[in-house]
Amino acid sequence: MTKNYSKIQLVVFLLCITMLNILLMSNLNIKAQSGSDFKISGYADTYYAYDNDNNGNSLRQFSVISPVRDQFRINLAQITGKYTYKNLRSTVTLQFGDIPRYNWPQAPNEYLQYIQEANVGFSPAKNLWIDAGYFLTHVGAEGLLPVYNYMNTQSLATYYEPIYQSGVKVSYDFSDKVYGSLYLLNGYNVLADNNLNKSFGMQLGVKPVSNLEIIYNNITGNEQSQGSPGKMRIYNNLVVKYSPVKKLDFLLGADFATQQKSDLNDTANSASMFSGLLAVRYNFVTGFYVSARGEYHEDKNGILSGLYPTLNGVSAGLKASGFAFGLQFNPTENSFIRTEARILKTDSELIIFTKGNTFSETRTEITLGTGIVF
Repeated sequence: MTKNYSKIQLVVFLLCITMLNILLMSNLNIKAQSGSDFKISGYADTYYAYDNDNNGNSLRQFSVISPVRDQFRINLAQITGKYTYKNLRSTVTLQFGDIPRYNWPQAPNEYLQYIQEANVGFSPAKNLWIDAGYFLTHVGAEGLLPVYNYMNTQSLATYYEPIYQSGVKVSYDFSDKVYGSLYLLNGYNVLADNNLNKSFGMQLGVKPVSNLEIIYNNITGNEQSQGSPGKMRIYNNLVVKYSPVKKLDFLLGADFATQQKSDLNDTANSASMFSGLLAVRYNFVTGFYVSARGEYHEDKNGILSGLYPTLNGVSAGLKASGFAFGLQFNPTENSFIRTEARILKTDSELIIFTKGNTFSETRTEITLGTGIVF
């Protein structure tokens, strides 16, 4: 860790403490307003991660969560302020830790890594909201915070989905069982845009019965940098949450994307990618959970994964599968301790993982995580 980065950490920590004090004092005044509400919440979790990939540095490949190996680290520490007053609302979340440090924008926009969310919205009509600012993504079956996921790690499908987004969201609740949103965004997983184009997105959720929820998400846009040939990408995401009986939960996520002029064999043609996950969690004793997840990712043209060297000398996109198993204990309703074992297997021709002085098509990993919501 560099000396400059340590100074930045100290400054951000002091700013967060100062803001917390301001928010707490402001809360006393805000509550005096009739019909207003101001809430402060926080979250923190730590981790230890091990894997047998000797890639030459401490950063683990394909890891948004628990990205550093062989060290006790902070995944995420955040504080959130939410304000509502009549038909207005706003959310601001400040964050710190390995997740934002290694996954949010770097120089010259590295200051953005301390802002998880910052948005404001108003409601012009009943059940209708218009919000603008910085948001976490609407795409994906797994979220950013480990406490709300089945596992410590995210699947490969989630790894290549966007984490954050900036723009305008229009959301409407059609009924108790149907809701939807439209998005105008700077782009796919960008806060500061890299071109003059905008991306469009949507979400449609249905709850036909109390134990089943089906969600479709989409982002469409040209994600190439300014001055590069345009390549329209259409990204589709399906999420299914199902609880057939009490204490048993299933989670399905499936992603399918196409992108223009991206076929490695003929750049005039479009290319596609597919990824998915299937996870199950069972609450077998009060406070104790067991979870399992299977995952698959195929992006042979490297639309999102990029290209990797192969044993035959021709670069190719990622093709991989994996399985994870986890045990979780909740000491209290707002805290968790979880351990997980996971194995990833890539296509035998890809050169990605290293064991000793040789390449390997598998990686075995073990993670331990603990966190609290307050």
